[in-house]
Amino acid sequence: MKKTTLLLGLVAISGLAQAGNLSLGAGDDFVTLSRTPNGLGLGFTADYLNNKHGDDSASVGLEFAVPAGPLTVAAGAKAIYVDADGYGSAAALGGRAALDLGSNFSLFGQGYFAPSGASSGSIREVNDVNAGVRWNPVPLFTVEAGYRYFDVKREDSQRNRTLADGPYVGVGLQF
Repeated sequence: MKKTTLLLGLVAISGLAQAGNLSLGAGDDFVTLSRTPNGLGLGFTADYLNNKHGDDSASVGLEFAVPAGPLTVAAGAKAIYVDADGYGSAAALGGRAALDLGSNFSLFGQGYFAPSGASSGSIREVNDVNAGVRWNPVPLFTVEAGYRYFDVKREDSQRNRTLADGPYVGVGLQF
């Protein structure tokens, strides 16, 4: 509960400083909360993921985004904390892209990867991928559908965990 409260606090503080999208989504066996910045320049990202088995992950990061017409691309880094059959952390590099399809729809995708050299303890690598479509029916409110994949590989393969692997639907605020 402390991790969730801390992450929500960080998300709330970051929302005051920069425009972004705050979304809450649910899949068959996982729940995800994320904050993604909008616009040109440096932005703060945050994610929280919990599955029905009690495994969870929280991450915070920075990215640099460049909009070019309807396309925005960003590169960034995240510090990821994982609690899945043991605690661990990883530093992941990756990025995201978003393509506006008219005034109310957008496609988005992001991927972050942490190799063994950037992971602590028994964590060998972390893969975090998310893609979907977002609809903005009225100002400030969004509806999204997508696919989330989050996988943790351990030195001992018996402890590998997939925290999310499937479609989800969500709602959000865009500010």
